[in-house]
Amino acid sequence: MRNTAFILTIIVVSGIFLGSCRARQSTYAVNHQRAQDLSPKGKYDETVTHSYYKLSYAEAHEQAEWVMYTLQGSALNPSIGRTDNFRPDPRVSKGTAQLSDYRGSGFDRGHLAPAADMKYTGTSMSESFFMSNISPQTPSFNRQIWRKIESQFRNWGHEYGKIIIVTGPVLNGDYLGTIGSSRVTVPRYYYKVAIDPTNLERNIAILIENKSSSESTKNFVVSIDSLEAFTGINFFHNLDDSLETQIESTTHENLWNWSETASNHTYSTKAVPKKVVESNLHQKVTRDIFKTTSGSKYHRDGCRYLSRSKIPINLTEAQARGLGPCSACRPLD
Repeated sequence: MRNTAFILTIIVVSGIFLGSCRARQSTYAVNHQRAQDLSPKGKYDETVTHSYYKLSYAEAHEQAEWVMYTLQGSALNPSIGRTDNFRPDPRVSKGTAQLSDYRGSGFDRGHLAPAADMKYTGTSMSESFFMSNISPQTPSFNRQIWRKIESQFRNWGHEYGKIIIVTGPVLNGDYLGTIGSSRVTVPRYYYKVAIDPTNLERNIAILIENKSSSESTKNFVVSIDSLEAFTGINFFHNLDDSLETQIESTTHENLWNWSETASNHTYSTKAVPKKVVESNLHQKVTRDIFKTTSGSKYHRDGCRYLSRSKIPINLTEAQARGLGPCSACRPLD
Protein backbone atom coordinates (compact mmCIF):
# COMPACT_ATOMS: atom_id res chain seq x y z
CA MET A 1 0.00 0.00 0.00
CA ARG A 2 2.84 2.36 0.88
CA ASN A 3 4.53 1.60 -2.43
CA THR A 4 1.32 2.40 -4.30
CA ALA A 5 0.95 5.71 -2.46
CA PHE A 6 4.59 6.53 -3.15
CA ILE A 7 4.19 5.82 -6.87
CA LEU A 8 1.02 7.94 -7.04
CA THR A 9 2.85 10.81 -5.34
CA ILE A 10 5.66 10.62 -7.91
CA ILE A 11 3.14 10.63 -10.77
CA VAL A 12 1.30 13.66 -9.38
CA VAL A 13 4.51 15.62 -8.74
CA SER A 14 5.85 14.71 -12.18
CA GLY A 15 2.60 15.84 -13.76
CA ILE A 16 2.77 19.19 -11.98
CA PHE A 17 6.41 19.63 -13.01
CA LEU A 18 5.73 18.78 -16.66
CA GLY A 19 2.69 21.03 -16.68
CA SER A 20 4.76 23.87 -15.27
CA CYS A 21 7.42 23.32 -17.96
CA ARG A 22 4.82 23.34 -20.70
CA ALA A 23 3.31 26.54 -19.28
CA ARG A 24 6.73 28.21 -19.23
CA GLN A 25 7.40 27.05 -22.78
CA SER A 26 4.02 28.38 -23.88
CA THR A 27 4.64 31.72 -22.19
CA TYR A 28 8.05 31.94 -23.83
CA ALA A 29 6.57 31.15 -27.24
CA VAL A 30 3.91 33.85 -26.85
CA ASN A 31 6.41 36.43 -25.65
CA HIS A 32 8.84 35.54 -28.45
CA GLN A 33 6.09 35.89 -31.03
CA ARG A 34 5.02 39.24 -29.62
CA ALA A 35 8.60 40.48 -29.59
CA GLN A 36 8.84 39.87 -33.33
CA ASP A 37 5.61 41.70 -34.20
CA LEU A 38 6.85 45.22 -34.76
CA SER A 39 3.75 46.60 -36.50
CA PRO A 40 2.70 50.12 -35.49
CA LYS A 41 -0.73 51.15 -34.26
CA GLY A 42 -2.11 54.40 -35.62
CA LYS A 43 -5.40 56.27 -35.71
CA TYR A 44 -6.80 54.57 -38.82
CA ASP A 45 -7.80 50.94 -39.18
CA GLU A 46 -7.64 50.04 -42.86
CA THR A 47 -4.52 47.94 -43.26
CA VAL A 48 -3.55 46.98 -46.81
CA THR A 49 -0.89 44.36 -47.56
CA HIS A 50 1.13 44.16 -50.75
CA SER A 51 3.95 41.81 -51.74
CA TYR A 52 6.76 43.59 -49.91
CA TYR A 53 5.11 46.27 -47.80
CA LYS A 54 1.95 47.01 -45.88
CA LEU A 55 0.27 50.26 -44.93
CA SER A 56 -2.49 51.84 -42.90
CA TYR A 57 -4.63 54.02 -45.16
CA ALA A 58 -6.12 57.30 -43.88
CA GLU A 59 -9.13 57.91 -46.10
CA ALA A 60 -9.68 61.39 -44.65
CA HIS A 61 -6.26 62.42 -45.98
CA GLU A 62 -6.07 60.20 -49.10
CA GLN A 63 -2.69 58.74 -48.18
CA ALA A 64 -1.19 56.24 -45.77
CA GLU A 65 -0.54 57.24 -42.17
CA TRP A 66 2.25 54.65 -42.10
CA VAL A 67 3.98 52.27 -44.50
CA MET A 68 5.99 49.37 -43.10
CA TYR A 69 8.47 47.13 -44.89
CA THR A 70 11.62 45.09 -44.42
CA LEU A 71 14.72 46.39 -46.16
CA GLN A 72 17.26 43.65 -46.90
CA GLY A 73 20.14 45.17 -48.78
CA SER A 74 21.63 41.93 -50.12
CA ALA A 75 18.29 40.95 -51.73
CA LEU A 76 17.92 44.15 -53.78
CA ASN A 77 18.40 43.63 -57.51
CA PRO A 78 20.13 46.64 -59.13
CA SER A 79 18.96 45.56 -62.60
CA ILE A 80 15.31 46.27 -61.73
CA GLY A 81 14.40 49.78 -62.88
CA ARG A 82 11.59 52.14 -62.04
CA THR A 83 8.23 51.42 -63.65
CA ASP A 84 6.73 54.88 -63.03
CA ASN A 85 3.25 53.40 -63.41
CA PHE A 86 1.53 55.59 -60.82
CA ARG A 87 -2.04 54.33 -60.35
CA PRO A 88 -4.81 53.97 -57.75
CA ASP A 89 -4.50 51.11 -55.28
CA PRO A 90 -7.27 48.56 -55.94
CA ARG A 91 -6.96 47.12 -52.44
CA VAL A 92 -8.04 50.32 -50.68
CA SER A 93 -11.76 49.88 -50.08
CA LYS A 94 -12.92 53.46 -50.77
CA GLY A 95 -10.34 54.30 -53.39
CA THR A 96 -7.18 56.39 -53.30
CA ALA A 97 -6.04 59.71 -54.65
CA GLN A 98 -5.86 60.08 -58.44
CA LEU A 99 -2.95 61.20 -60.59
CA SER A 100 -5.03 64.22 -61.55
CA ASP A 101 -4.97 65.40 -57.92
CA TYR A 102 -1.24 66.07 -58.25
CA ARG A 103 -1.27 67.51 -61.76
CA GLY A 104 -0.43 71.21 -61.68
CA SER A 105 -0.36 71.25 -57.86
CA GLY A 106 3.32 72.16 -57.55
CA PHE A 107 3.93 69.08 -55.36
CA ASP A 108 5.80 65.90 -56.23
CA ARG A 109 4.24 62.46 -55.99
CA GLY A 110 6.59 61.48 -53.18
CA HIS A 111 7.12 57.82 -52.33
CA LEU A 112 6.79 56.66 -48.73
CA ALA A 113 8.33 53.23 -49.33
CA PRO A 114 10.96 54.33 -51.91
CA ALA A 115 11.05 52.66 -55.30
CA ALA A 116 14.77 52.04 -54.75
CA ASP A 117 13.91 49.99 -51.64
CA MET A 118 11.54 47.81 -53.68
CA LYS A 119 14.10 46.38 -56.12
CA TYR A 120 13.26 42.81 -55.17
CA THR A 121 11.07 41.83 -58.11
CA GLY A 122 9.21 43.51 -60.94
CA THR A 123 6.03 43.14 -58.89
CA SER A 124 7.41 44.83 -55.80
CA MET A 125 8.74 47.71 -57.90
CA SER A 126 5.43 48.15 -59.69
CA GLU A 127 3.44 48.05 -56.43
CA SER A 128 5.54 50.87 -55.00
CA PHE A 129 3.78 53.18 -57.49
CA PHE A 130 0.31 52.64 -56.02
CA MET A 131 -1.12 56.00 -55.00
CA SER A 132 -1.60 54.64 -51.45
CA ASN A 133 2.21 54.78 -51.17
CA ILE A 134 2.38 58.37 -52.42
CA SER A 135 2.19 61.67 -50.53
CA PRO A 136 2.48 65.30 -51.74
CA GLN A 137 5.98 66.59 -51.11
CA THR A 138 7.62 69.85 -52.08
CA PRO A 139 10.06 69.21 -54.97
CA SER A 140 13.07 70.56 -53.09
CA PHE A 141 12.26 68.25 -50.17
CA ASN A 142 11.51 65.11 -52.17
CA ARG A 143 14.49 65.40 -54.50
CA GLN A 144 17.09 66.48 -51.96
CA ILE A 145 16.94 65.95 -48.19
CA TRP A 146 14.25 63.20 -48.27
CA ARG A 147 16.22 61.32 -50.94
CA LYS A 148 19.34 61.72 -48.82
CA ILE A 149 17.57 60.23 -45.80
CA GLU A 150 16.23 57.34 -47.90
CA SER A 151 19.75 56.64 -49.14
CA GLN A 152 21.13 56.63 -45.61
CA PHE A 153 18.52 54.12 -44.48
CA ARG A 154 19.24 51.97 -47.54
CA ASN A 155 22.93 51.98 -46.62
CA TRP A 156 21.93 50.61 -43.23
CA GLY A 157 19.91 47.90 -44.96
CA HIS A 158 23.20 46.76 -46.53
CA GLU A 159 25.27 47.38 -43.41
CA TYR A 160 23.16 45.38 -40.97
CA GLY A 161 21.64 42.82 -43.32
CA LYS A 162 18.01 43.56 -42.58
CA ILE A 163 16.14 46.44 -40.96
CA ILE A 164 12.45 47.17 -40.55
CA ILE A 165 11.28 50.62 -41.65
CA VAL A 166 8.10 52.51 -40.81
CA THR A 167 7.59 55.79 -42.64
CA GLY A 168 4.86 58.26 -43.44
CA PRO A 169 3.40 61.75 -43.18
CA VAL A 170 2.48 63.37 -39.88
CA LEU A 171 -1.31 63.66 -39.86
CA ASN A 172 -1.73 65.56 -36.62
CA GLY A 173 -3.62 68.64 -37.79
CA ASP A 174 -0.69 70.83 -38.86
CA TYR A 175 -0.85 70.85 -42.67
CA LEU A 176 0.14 72.96 -45.67
CA GLY A 177 -3.30 72.64 -47.26
CA THR A 178 -4.89 70.20 -49.70
CA ILE A 179 -4.58 69.47 -53.41
CA GLY A 180 -6.87 68.13 -56.13
CA SER A 181 -10.53 67.25 -56.24
CA SER A 182 -9.85 64.44 -53.73
CA ARG A 183 -8.56 67.07 -51.28
CA VAL A 184 -5.32 65.23 -50.60
CA THR A 185 -3.74 66.57 -47.40
CA VAL A 186 -0.33 68.18 -47.82
CA PRO A 187 1.60 67.28 -44.63
CA ARG A 188 3.90 69.76 -42.94
CA TYR A 189 6.10 66.97 -41.54
CA TYR A 190 7.29 63.48 -42.44
CA TYR A 191 8.91 60.80 -40.33
CA LYS A 192 10.99 57.69 -40.86
CA VAL A 193 11.75 55.01 -38.26
CA ALA A 194 14.11 52.04 -38.51
CA ILE A 195 14.81 49.16 -36.15
CA ASP A 196 17.16 46.19 -36.32
CA PRO A 197 15.08 43.07 -35.53
CA THR A 198 18.19 41.28 -34.23
CA ASN A 199 19.12 44.13 -31.87
CA LEU A 200 16.06 46.16 -30.89
CA GLU A 201 18.13 48.82 -29.17
CA ARG A 202 19.49 49.76 -32.58
CA ASN A 203 16.55 51.95 -33.61
CA ILE A 204 16.28 55.47 -34.92
CA ALA A 205 13.59 58.02 -35.70
CA ILE A 206 13.68 61.01 -38.06
CA LEU A 207 11.19 63.91 -38.00
CA ILE A 208 11.58 66.51 -40.72
CA GLU A 209 9.62 69.38 -42.23
CA ASN A 210 8.31 69.17 -45.80
CA LYS A 211 10.71 71.77 -47.21
CA SER A 212 14.21 72.14 -48.53
CA SER A 213 17.10 71.64 -46.13
CA SER A 214 20.87 71.35 -46.39
CA GLU A 215 21.31 70.20 -42.81
CA SER A 216 22.79 66.91 -41.71
CA THR A 217 20.34 64.03 -41.26
CA LYS A 218 21.53 63.77 -37.65
CA ASN A 219 19.91 67.13 -36.91
CA PHE A 220 16.48 65.57 -37.43
CA VAL A 221 16.93 62.58 -35.14
CA VAL A 222 14.43 62.33 -32.28
CA SER A 223 13.56 59.57 -29.85
CA ILE A 224 10.72 57.24 -30.79
CA ASP A 225 8.89 58.35 -27.63
CA SER A 226 8.99 61.96 -28.84
CA LEU A 227 7.85 60.95 -32.31
CA GLU A 228 4.95 58.95 -30.87
CA ALA A 229 3.80 61.98 -28.90
CA PHE A 230 3.98 64.14 -32.02
CA THR A 231 2.32 61.74 -34.49
CA GLY A 232 -0.11 59.82 -32.30
CA ILE A 233 1.30 56.54 -33.63
CA ASN A 234 2.47 53.78 -31.27
CA PHE A 235 5.29 52.27 -33.30
CA PHE A 236 6.21 49.05 -31.53
CA HIS A 237 3.19 48.61 -29.31
CA ASN A 238 3.32 44.79 -29.30
CA LEU A 239 6.61 44.75 -27.44
CA ASP A 240 6.65 44.20 -23.71
CA ASP A 241 6.03 47.57 -22.03
CA SER A 242 9.29 47.56 -20.08
CA LEU A 243 11.30 46.71 -23.19
CA GLU A 244 9.44 49.34 -25.20
CA THR A 245 10.35 51.96 -22.59
CA GLN A 246 14.00 50.93 -22.64
CA ILE A 247 14.48 51.13 -26.38
CA GLU A 248 12.25 54.12 -27.24
CA SER A 249 13.06 56.70 -24.59
CA THR A 250 16.38 57.87 -26.03
CA THR A 251 18.09 58.13 -29.41
CA HIS A 252 20.70 55.56 -30.43
CA GLU A 253 22.77 57.43 -33.01
CA ASN A 254 25.99 55.76 -31.82
CA LEU A 255 24.69 52.33 -32.86
CA TRP A 256 24.45 53.31 -36.54
CA ASN A 257 27.17 53.76 -39.13
CA TRP A 258 26.76 57.26 -40.61
CA SER A 259 29.15 56.92 -43.54
CA GLU A 260 27.89 58.17 -46.89
CA THR A 261 28.11 54.82 -48.69
CA ALA A 262 27.16 51.26 -47.83
CA SER A 263 29.99 49.37 -46.16
CA ASN A 264 30.90 45.73 -45.77
CA HIS A 265 32.26 46.42 -42.32
CA THR A 266 30.27 44.81 -39.53
CA TYR A 267 30.03 46.69 -36.27
CA SER A 268 29.73 44.90 -32.96
CA THR A 269 26.93 46.82 -31.32
CA LYS A 270 24.94 44.12 -29.54
CA ALA A 271 24.34 46.40 -26.59
CA VAL A 272 22.02 45.07 -23.92
CA PRO A 273 19.27 47.61 -23.24
CA LYS A 274 19.70 49.17 -19.84
CA LYS A 275 16.78 50.12 -17.68
CA VAL A 276 16.00 53.78 -18.08
CA VAL A 277 15.48 55.52 -14.76
CA GLU A 278 14.09 58.99 -15.29
CA SER A 279 13.94 61.69 -12.65
CA ASN A 280 10.65 63.39 -11.85
CA LEU A 281 11.92 66.47 -13.67
CA HIS A 282 12.66 64.45 -16.80
CA GLN A 283 9.25 62.84 -16.72
CA LYS A 284 7.64 66.25 -16.38
CA VAL A 285 9.17 67.73 -19.52
CA THR A 286 9.77 64.65 -21.69
CA ARG A 287 6.86 65.37 -24.04
CA ASP A 288 6.33 69.08 -23.49
CA ILE A 289 9.46 70.72 -24.86
CA PHE A 290 10.40 71.55 -28.43
CA LYS A 291 13.32 72.76 -30.50
CA THR A 292 13.50 74.55 -33.84
CA THR A 293 15.44 73.26 -36.82
CA SER A 294 18.39 75.58 -36.22
CA GLY A 295 18.01 77.19 -32.77
CA SER A 296 20.26 76.63 -29.75
CA LYS A 297 17.46 76.57 -27.15
CA TYR A 298 14.59 74.29 -26.20
CA HIS A 299 11.19 75.77 -25.45
CA ARG A 300 7.84 75.23 -23.82
CA ASP A 301 4.97 74.83 -26.30
CA GLY A 302 3.50 78.25 -27.06
CA CYS A 303 6.74 80.16 -26.53
CA ARG A 304 6.89 83.32 -28.67
CA TYR A 305 10.34 82.30 -29.89
CA LEU A 306 9.15 78.91 -31.07
CA SER A 307 8.48 78.92 -34.82
CA ARG A 308 5.95 76.77 -36.64
CA SER A 309 8.76 74.37 -37.48
CA LYS A 310 8.84 73.09 -33.91
CA ILE A 311 10.20 69.61 -33.31
CA PRO A 312 9.45 67.66 -30.11
CA ILE A 313 12.47 66.64 -28.06
CA ASN A 314 12.95 65.22 -24.58
CA LEU A 315 15.25 66.70 -21.97
CA THR A 316 17.96 64.05 -22.37
CA GLU A 317 18.15 64.66 -26.12
CA ALA A 318 18.19 68.43 -25.66
CA GLN A 319 21.04 68.30 -23.19
CA ALA A 320 22.99 65.79 -25.31
CA ARG A 321 22.76 68.21 -28.26
CA GLY A 322 24.03 71.10 -26.15
CA LEU A 323 20.71 72.97 -26.19
CA GLY A 324 19.89 75.28 -23.32
CA PRO A 325 16.52 76.27 -21.82
CA CYS A 326 14.83 79.34 -23.26
CA SER A 327 14.98 82.22 -20.74
CA ALA A 328 11.64 83.61 -21.92
CA CYS A 329 9.34 80.57 -21.53
CA ARG A 330 11.45 78.80 -18.84
CA PRO A 331 10.53 75.21 -19.84
CA LEU A 332 11.97 73.66 -16.67
CA ASP A 333 9.78 75.64 -14.28
